[in-house]
Amino acid sequence: MDKRTDINNASFAYGISLLRMLLDMNLITEDEYEKITQISAEHYGADLIYV
Repeated sequence: MDKRTDINNASFAYGISLLRMLLDMNLITEDEYEKITQISAEHYGADLIYV
């Protein structure tokens, strides 16, 4: 992996963690969580999503 891939993976993981926190606090719905996760995965080039 190169430096850019590492940065993208870390950014994606951090973003998903924050989304999970919002979901746990009932500030977003499960549907919103799924949609934003997919958008984020496309943006950061994540192929496999394990959350």
